Amino acid sequence: MDIFYFITCTCCGILSGIVYDVLYIARCIVCGVHKSSYSLKDRIFTIVCDLVYCLFFAAAFVFVSVLFGFSNLRLFMILGCVLGAILYLKSFHLFVAFFVNKLYNKIKLSKLDNNND
Repeated sequence: MDIFYFITCTCCGILSGIVYDVLYIARCIVCGVHKSSYSLKDRIFTIVCDLVYCLFFAAAFVFVSVLFGFSNLRLFMILGCVLGAILYLKSFHLFVAFFVNKLYNKIKLSKLDNNND
């Protein structure tokens, strides 16, 4: 049964990665890609996105725990959630980040071309 709990928690971590990507795309749209040029508004928006991510991650874990009737919180359950999030961020997120950067740069270049006309 512990293997089922671990796999379920890993899937919960992967799901949190998907939510992270949605917030990442929103952050790139609102703040831009280059963190060095962030204003105070952009930094506050980033903090809000991070808080939303953490709250979703915690709520998803509690929901899954109640849904499947996890009796106790065990270290391997937390490790499963963290492992799932890391697996997602080190795999699929790289593709999302690459395409977001490409799209952002293309939009930025087209704006510059329109301004030069």
